Amino acid sequence: MPSEKELEVKLKEQKERAEAIVSLMGEGLLVIGNDNIIELINPAAQKLLDIKAEAAIGKKWSDVTRAYVGDMPLPIQDRSFYKTLKEGSSVITSLSDNHYYETLTGRRFPVISVTTPLIGVGAIKVFRDATKERNVDRMKTEFISLASHQLRTPLSAIKWFTEMLLSGDAGKLTNEQEEFMRNIYDSTERMIQLVNSLLNISRIESGRIIIDPQPVDLKKLIEGVVADLKGKLSEKSHNLVVNVYEGLSKINLDPRLIGQVYLNLLTNAIKYTPNGGEIHVFISKKGKEIITQVSDNGYGIPKHEQDKIFQKFFRADNVVKVETEGAGLGLYLVKGIIESSGGKIWFESEEGKGTTFWFSLPVTGMQPKKGEVVLDS
Repeated sequence: MPSEKELEVKLKEQKERAEAIVSLMGEGLLVIGNDNIIELINPAAQKLLDIKAEAAIGKKWSDVTRAYVGDMPLPIQDRSFYKTLKEGSSVITSLSDNHYYETLTGRRFPVISVTTPLIGVGAIKVFRDATKERNVDRMKTEFISLASHQLRTPLSAIKWFTEMLLSGDAGKLTNEQEEFMRNIYDSTERMIQLVNSLLNISRIESGRIIIDPQPVDLKKLIEGVVADLKGKLSEKSHNLVVNVYEGLSKINLDPRLIGQVYLNLLTNAIKYTPNGGEIHVFISKKGKEIITQVSDNGYGIPKHEQDKIFQKFFRADNVVKVETEGAGLGLYLVKGIIESSGGKIWFESEEGKGTTFWFSLPVTGMQPKKGEVVLDS
């Protein structure tokens, strides 16, 4: 049995070893108490946040750095530290979350972080500057945009010539020839939709989208989207119920952007719900927000995959087997539009029982923004 002195020496060695590891970490590390006070900050975090340890320790974390999602300030209650304390679980932010920190000196940088609860203490936060990853992601986006633009012309030509052949401009087709041409036309149409989705993603990510708000009647907007989807709803014999709060006045929104959100959410609900399913859309007002709910009783999202649902190119394992077509870009685009509009999106889902998406928009509407391009439908 070790003596008290030996235990003391051992504990001191372990403490020194832990301090050395923390000091040598390339990532920033903070220990934040339950009262939001910084208790420990390593050298990497000091460098990233442009602050010395003596100036940071004892200060509130929310006073040392500001947090953003894109260009929108992140409310204190939505910051990962507060979520960790509230939920008692780790919160991870990835590159796709578009989180930024701004130091007291005004330097702003993209951040990737992990915040984990420390029982009885508060939370430990590990973070790093994601500028390099952001630049690589931007270059990939630019490449996708360029490649997509180049693909549009030949695809449009294929579609045009196929339409001419199907209409008999080059002579009557046999049944077999018509079937082949119909397959070519449908495949080309799917390729054009994929290219348009890729272009829309690149435009949202690059911040080049024009936001042109105008007074919008949400009831009429959703009715227009439903009319466009009437054929798909009938094909699968779905029952769609739309309920819009009667006292809702017009809101300053960009109808093209918000229409795309409704179109994507409803298209997914139709596609991933078996024939004869139930789909519900509710639009209500809650305080200073307009809340939209889109529910279905479809396949649902497996629990272990729910954290990936807003990632690019992600499609859940259970639906890939049933619906082979799809690029996994719709929800990523929806999230980008909603967050750039000052709103939030969240969901609940249970495999085999269905999914409900909610998204909020401020009653004050969307802020106008000059840009270069609009979304492609």
